[in-house]
Amino acid sequence: MQNNNRISSGVNGLDEVLKGGYIQGYPYLIKGGPGSGKTLFGLHFLAEGILKGEKVVCISFDESVEEIKRQGEDFKLPVDQIKFIDMLSVFGILTKDQIYLWTSSSMSEIFDFIKAIEDVAVGAKRVFIDGIGVLSDVIGDGALYRRIISTIVRRLSGHNTTTLLSSEAYEEPGRSMLSYVVSGEIVLEVKEVGGRLLRLLRLLKFRGDAHVGSHYFDIRNGKIRVYPIIEFPVKTGKRKETVSTGNEELDRMFGGGILRGSHVIISGKNGVGKTNICLQLLMENDRRGETGVFYSFDEQEDIILERFRKIFDYEPKKLVFRELENVSSIGEFYANAVEDLREISPSIIVIDPANILEYYSVSKNEIVGVMTKLENMTKESGGIMVSVLEVTEAMDVFHFTGYGVSQFSDYLLSGRHIELGGELLKAIAVVKNRFGDHERSFRLLEIKDGEGLKIGEPLRKFSGIISGHFQEMS
Repeated sequence: MQNNNRISSGVNGLDEVLKGGYIQGYPYLIKGGPGSGKTLFGLHFLAEGILKGEKVVCISFDESVEEIKRQGEDFKLPVDQIKFIDMLSVFGILTKDQIYLWTSSSMSEIFDFIKAIEDVAVGAKRVFIDGIGVLSDVIGDGALYRRIISTIVRRLSGHNTTTLLSSEAYEEPGRSMLSYVVSGEIVLEVKEVGGRLLRLLRLLKFRGDAHVGSHYFDIRNGKIRVYPIIEFPVKTGKRKETVSTGNEELDRMFGGGILRGSHVIISGKNGVGKTNICLQLLMENDRRGETGVFYSFDEQEDIILERFRKIFDYEPKKLVFRELENVSSIGEFYANAVEDLREISPSIIVIDPANILEYYSVSKNEIVGVMTKLENMTKESGGIMVSVLEVTEAMDVFHFTGYGVSQFSDYLLSGRHIELGGELLKAIAVVKNRFGDHERSFRLLEIKDGEGLKIGEPLRKFSGIISGHFQEMS
């Protein structure tokens, strides 16, 4: 009889997606193209059973047993304790000499085939059937193919065996014959974005509670890790209070400081002072004796620390620096940030620049989804999230963010270059404060070694600042 007991998938991170793992006694399908990782997911599933003292069986319709074992050995999995059955060799189908085509008149061979699978799986808690889609080449009738697969999984489920099937992704996801006879379907995809290969795991359906949708995964250094794009519980406790930026003029621009549990977007073109404003916020947070995290996709830790020393004459004591240039995907970045929020409870996190994540994700919607979840968890913890957005439009074109995400911020500070008397100057303005009033004027920003941020008086007597060519009003 089937039950609602969950069993681990054996893959780091996948159990979180499945909210505890597969349901004992149910059949599941994992699909993907060549090299997507289907066999490795299956072997990890079996290896987890071995760790729990269970009998496990691998039935192959595709690769040779020797090749499957080699893959498992590369990942240091206990393949010597897995019972392997090469069904192609047993039945001689799809050989060079002969290809059998089963029809409804081939019932004797079909019954023998089904019974052979049932017999080798007797007593097994976990069965992985690799490359079962090959049977569609053997069975000439689509309806018969479905009946045979359905009979196999039903009989295995009758023994309370959890079955994982793998198949190539020929049909549209969720529309294949196999999709209709299983209790859950996972699709593995490999996509190229900007020269970077991203691995995507899509949970299409699951009969039970699970995080259906898209997640990321990685196969690296002999390990598989799934990065769930879900919200996790975080520690709470920080008071909802307004804290200073550490710069009186910047505080005035924000309307008195920044409220804990808020999201600040700092946007502008390259060289307008975005990162240095972030360092100002991190420095003041550090002076309060609180932990801050700087996620950098652009600059190395030693360069940032040198900026602290040179511009602010300051050595951070509780700043955690994360260099993220080599993360595999937006999923890995998100996993790192979630771990920090749950383990070290930072009072402020800075992501610089956030829009570079487009090179680590398959779509803009993925970025918005990840950033929204990260924002929600940061707010729940009482921390401040700061996102730096690089505006790439021409210098004489003004955009608040250039990315259409200003609506997700609680505070929006925009910077730009302006020209006065042939000199290129930096100007900043707070455009948005969701919680109250704020200053509505641009101010000039200077960054001086040893003195930090020098913010001038409001430029109320000037016009044309947004265009970049401002002049004093008469």
